Amino acid sequence: MTRIKGQLTTADYLTKEDFDRLMAGLHTDGYYVWELFCRLAFCAALRASDVLSLRWKDILDVDCIGKLERKTQKGRQIKLNASVRSKLSELYNLLGSPDRELPVVCNPKTKKPYSLEYINRLLKTFSVRYRLHVKAFSTHTFRKTFGRYVYENANKSAESLILLNTIFRHTSIEITKRYIGIRQDEINEIFNSIKF
Repeated sequence: MTRIKGQLTTADYLTKEDFDRLMAGLHTDGYYVWELFCRLAFCAALRASDVLSLRWKDILDVDCIGKLERKTQKGRQIKLNASVRSKLSELYNLLGSPDRELPVVCNPKTKKPYSLEYINRLLKTFSVRYRLHVKAFSTHTFRKTFGRYVYENANKSAESLILLNTIFRHTSIEITKRYIGIRQDEINEIFNSIKF
């Protein structure tokens, strides 16, 4: 499917189990560049275009990524904890320690970043290969997975929605709730749980 500029795309989030299965599968199969893409898009809550603009020098041996988001033109500071930094270094080494000036996710022949269309097609094959339970799987899935992970890890608290709203720079909490997949059936479950 060709994406029209400005057109909204849909993506669902991955459950923690599916995300872990995908990461393990990519690692075992030696798809280190795609493991790197997925991990970066998830842990930094970045859009794919922002991940593709990162260079190795931006992510290695740093505690924080300073990023001007392409879509919003707003700056963000993204903290990289010790676990994330360790995994990024491991993947860098597994990929043969490329030149630090190169994009982190690039075609080894052209040294240029892959297109979003190419990555989305590839993700669909990974969805089948690793038996992921996701309907709409795309590059945007990882940003939504981050949101859902934060929300569920904070026991679905209102505070987590406020923090996510700030991270995602949404104009309202309602948009953030829809974005991370809080649907009417989940809201209904809350009311159904009331017992007298």
